[in-house]
Amino acid sequence: MLKVDRHKFIQEQLQEKGSIMVSALSFELNVTEETIRRDLEELEQQEKLKRVRGGAYLPQEFDKEVPIQIRENIYTTEKELIAKKAMEFISPNDTIMLDSSTTAYHIALKIKEARIKVTIITNSLKISQLAETATGIKLVCTGGVLRQSSNSFVGYSATDSLSQYFADKAFVSCSTLCLKQGMTDNSSREGALRKIMLENAQENYLIVDYTKFDAPSLYKIADLAEVETIITDKPLNKLTTTTLSNQNIKVVIATE
Repeated sequence: MLKVDRHKFIQEQLQEKGSIMVSALSFELNVTEETIRRDLEELEQQEKLKRVRGGAYLPQEFDKEVPIQIRENIYTTEKELIAKKAMEFISPNDTIMLDSSTTAYHIALKIKEARIKVTIITNSLKISQLAETATGIKLVCTGGVLRQSSNSFVGYSATDSLSQYFADKAFVSCSTLCLKQGMTDNSSREGALRKIMLENAQENYLIVDYTKFDAPSLYKIADLAEVETIITDKPLNKLTTTTLSNQNIKVVIATE
């Protein structure tokens, strides 16, 4: 297939699905993944798409979040490590809040596998569906407007519902974490829910892989001072470690 035809096919798939994976395109077009990556790079230069590790997507005008269909398939090893470490802080009969991040979903999977009796409060559709078939999990779902890019419930009804609940522990992620700006998010509605989770839990844990330590996203969730513990997958640089230590923020490194 000629390059121009591949580019046309890729753009048609993006218009239909919103996101695409390199591996799937390689199989469908019968070309190498390296060829697909070059195609995506050229299309990104033409501002036809946004590349991420393992795929590409069409950014929405008011929602710059990477679609969950892509996020579920990238950095899975890192998310597994963080989820495994997070389990060390969860006890039977805990009430925990989990946001709509894919890392939080991995924690929910670990809870289900371990058959721990807990109450989960979440705005995640996927975690809610997982909990339906889990032994010992009591589920509280916020409800609200479904945000398709993250399979999560957001909006006023979701924040109003969540604000009525309190938990022993909250496990929350973010789009990016910055020393100066704090926790930031691509979605103001998602960020509002994460802020409530941080505030309404006796203990809160920020679950972020090494890629999240980056330039600030569009919306602020909270200052670093509102975070108690950060669980990540790689040691942080000296400046970050010192800054977090000075603010009494505990850093836990999840390793093999």
